[in-house]
Amino acid sequence: MNMATKQVKSYQAPTTTSIDVESSVVLSLIRHTSEHYPSLYSGALLGFESDSGALDITHAFAYPYPDQYEGGSLRSRSGAKYQQDILDSLKKLGYGIGFQGWFQSTVSGNFVTTQLVDALVQQQLTNKNSFILIHNMASIGKELDLKAIRLSESFVRTYLDGKWKSKDLENHKLSFLNIFDEIPIRIRNQHLVNLYLASSTNDTKSENEFDILNLSSNQNVTAQLLESLYGQVDAYNYDQTNYNYYQRQHQKEQSKIMQWKQQRKLDNLERAKIGEKELDTEEWQSLFKLPTEPSRYNNMLHSHAIDVLADDILKRCDEDLTKSFAIERKLTTDK
Repeated sequence: MNMATKQVKSYQAPTTTSIDVESSVVLSLIRHTSEHYPSLYSGALLGFESDSGALDITHAFAYPYPDQYEGGSLRSRSGAKYQQDILDSLKKLGYGIGFQGWFQSTVSGNFVTTQLVDALVQQQLTNKNSFILIHNMASIGKELDLKAIRLSESFVRTYLDGKWKSKDLENHKLSFLNIFDEIPIRIRNQHLVNLYLASSTNDTKSENEFDILNLSSNQNVTAQLLESLYGQVDAYNYDQTNYNYYQRQHQKEQSKIMQWKQQRKLDNLERAKIGEKELDTEEWQSLFKLPTEPSRYNNMLHSHAIDVLADDILKRCDEDLTKSFAIERKLTTDK
């Protein structure tokens, strides 16, 4: 993992606390990500900072190739070149807009990858108002699941320090629950988006094309969520096993040190009785070496992903249970 321990830039608090997104941007994003599902795509979001202090997102351009994993394209050379070519072309046409962030399609909490986080940190250090728009393809029912997030101050400061031990996380008051800050978003002319979603899911002529927009009808979504959860839990357990091993070794060494200190204390008492010079009580520092605590960085990312995945699975279960109870009540009533 490439940590930014030599990063010269410092954290600056964002000045924009809300985001306005044009309906054309959302429609473009929905169409692109849904047509290419289950492949995942990311892209650039362009716009400007309005007089009210909000970010106005007016254009979205997907990268012309799918991501092998969430965040994989955000720091790639080809992605940066494609992004810059678009900006140059728009400037030639007289558009006074700039790069403001990315969008990323994902399945629930799978977007929490080191690649995405690294890219977002570097971007926020360059532009304090940068963010990423997450499109959850495992959205519940027909509702569009979009959220805008940026990394929290606690996370960025910890990242810049490059120290991820338990005490460092405590000092920065950082846990998997506050890695990200969610930013309120407002979709302009949202009724157009709602109309598009409704017509897409009800239009029998285009049923195959837009099946993914109604993900609750896709029986594979729950299975995919469970598979993703298993994968994240496995990764978490692997990391946690290393940490548990460290704790056991640390405890063993601490016990040895305590025994040594007790013995040295007894030895010095005996030496004092016969008038001999006391032995060095700090000699243990050169005799024992405590194990180094492993980084808690990956553990924290896996924990956040598991939290989001579990929440989405619970929502789907609640929805299915509600339907089951409704059907059971209906059958009982008919009898």
